[in-house]
Amino acid sequence: MSLTDLLKGRKNITYQENSGINLAVYLISEFQDRTFTFKSLKRKYFGLSAENLLKKLQDELDSMLILYSYTTKVKTFTDKKGISQARIKLVGRAGSMSRYNPLDIELEINTET
Repeated sequence: MSLTDLLKGRKNITYQENSGINLAVYLISEFQDRTFTFKSLKRKYFGLSAENLLKKLQDELDSMLILYSYTTKVKTFTDKKGISQARIKLVGRAGSMSRYNPLDIELEINTET
């Protein structure tokens, strides 16, 4: 638990990491009745339902000119009001090496309260 999480009153914090985007799709379907915020490369979308979010995510992945290998990083927690939240980060790597590459991308998905 980080100091920020402690100050914001977050509990039951879990971190998960997986290669590919299957974990992100699973968590989006798990929070089916919630709305999401999606930060893509060019725009930021608010109030997306799970179905619309999956469509926007698919459109974003299809519009890429470079074939990326994705890693999904997930942080789930319960906020101080007792509502489950999730923060999903899709990291796309253009190369096979783990050093900095200006072509690497990051997509963020957050649940809204």
